[in-house]
Amino acid sequence: MSTPLKKVVDDQLDASGMASEPLDDDDARYVADRVRNVLSGLKARRVWEKHIGAILTHSQTLEVTGWSKQALSQAVGDRRVLRLTAEDGTAGYWSGGFTETDLGYRPMPGIKNVLAAWAHTDVDQWTIASWMSSTQPELGGRTPRQGLLDGDVAEVEKLARQASERLAS
Repeated sequence: MSTPLKKVVDDQLDASGMASEPLDDDDARYVADRVRNVLSGLKARRVWEKHIGAILTHSQTLEVTGWSKQALSQAVGDRRVLRLTAEDGTAGYWSGGFTETDLGYRPMPGIKNVLAAWAHTDVDQWTIASWMSSTQPELGGRTPRQGLLDGDVAEVEKLARQASERLAS
């Protein structure tokens, strides 16, 4: 399903009751600045999603996993789920860290050890998602994500440790 941007804006204006309100120059500049910020964030999200895959919202993550908010928070704290924070402070979750099971989507086997390998560094979570989604020669041109899916947990964990140590130094 696709919704034109103009319709989204028009719907929000109608819902707010401000559709027929005149804007002075200060209001118009304020709205224009905020729209530019939203569009810039949307562009950045699309670029990231082309590289790392879908970024799930909080509610989408709860829906696909069937978890409670507390369970999701615990999974992030246990390093079983990679939370990505945008510049505006909104959180999303890297869909690539999940695999489909009979019980819904669950963290892929081995992800906890791989994310733990990065814990001692001050590396941004986006960098980790990028590394997990980028082909690695040591994995025969596969991504670390694919390596985990193929069952090569120890090999991917070792590479994660090496990569994190290089970036930390």
